[in-house]
Amino acid sequence: MGNLLDLPNINPASFMNTGDNNNSPKTNNNFNSKNYLNVRLDEGQKSKTITIRLLPMDLTTGNPFVKVHVHNVKVPKELATNPEKPYKDFICLKKNNNIDHAVYGSKCPFCEENNRAYEESKQETDPVKKKDLVKRSLDNKSREAVILRCIERGKEDEGVKFWKFKIRDDKTDPYNAIINLWALRKEEGERAGQTLNILDIYNGRDLNITITEGNSAPQILDASLSTPLSNDEEQMKKWIYDEKKWQDVFTCKPYDYLKLVSEMKTPWYDKEKGAWVDKDEYNAEHGNERANAEAEVNKTKDAVAEMAKAAEPVAQAPAAPAEEKPSFAASITVNDDDLPF
Repeated sequence: MGNLLDLPNINPASFMNTGDNNNSPKTNNNFNSKNYLNVRLDEGQKSKTITIRLLPMDLTTGNPFVKVHVHNVKVPKELATNPEKPYKDFICLKKNNNIDHAVYGSKCPFCEENNRAYEESKQETDPVKKKDLVKRSLDNKSREAVILRCIERGKEDEGVKFWKFKIRDDKTDPYNAIINLWALRKEEGERAGQTLNILDIYNGRDLNITITEGNSAPQILDASLSTPLSNDEEQMKKWIYDEKKWQDVFTCKPYDYLKLVSEMKTPWYDKEKGAWVDKDEYNAEHGNERANAEAEVNKTKDAVAEMAKAAEPVAQAPAAPAEEKPSFAASITVNDDDLPF
């Protein structure tokens, strides 16, 4: 396939310079599950293979990856996707250059706790307390993760997807696996007198990702044939210039929200204050207001019931049922401040 449109392509020279400042931030926080590459096994599923084709993440450098700093911390069970494993990832507000610091700021409560516990551990002489402080520091340390942009084969209609995974010390993570596979195929091509870039959008290869129960690292193999991203170059253009950024998909949380999480409190947005507050404190503070509002509703309902009872006619031959009218008490709102936003 000829490079008719000369679209931004994946540039292997950018692999070893994967930075975290490639895309200008953009705000679009509408959640859509189709934006995420689903590498989780369904209940009862032992393994599955999904096929993807990488897209350039940075259209200037051609880098298909972006490195970000994240904190994986324990959270209140109410926030956990899996209550048995109450941990979540949060984008670090301090160590990432490509987020909107004007909105989120540049301070990170997890980094602050990491530094505080570390400094205290250096001064602590009690071995038990020292060990606890060291653990506390490590629990709040940021880790490097990588995000890539891709198209999932068989689900091209779902559009561009993003996949985030952590860098592993043993280098069995997808980032290192893909780079190693690219380097291996490059060497094979050179021995045959060919130039082979398996990540090229015109003459590259799809990647088959196999996830198996019990294996923490997926197996990644390239397809046997080189093919274009799409036979329709206009479709290629649409995917490559898709406006979704990783910041839209893996959104940041503001400092006050993260501070509450770092204290193992459940964040709750108080619309009157325009701020994130501790949910338990909010409920305690507004508990009487809710009780009074509910009492007023019940009192009104009782009054309406008494009025209806007093208006009942003396028993006589049954008449056709009158049209049921809604009680005005039903229109009274107890409290609509329980929305989590």
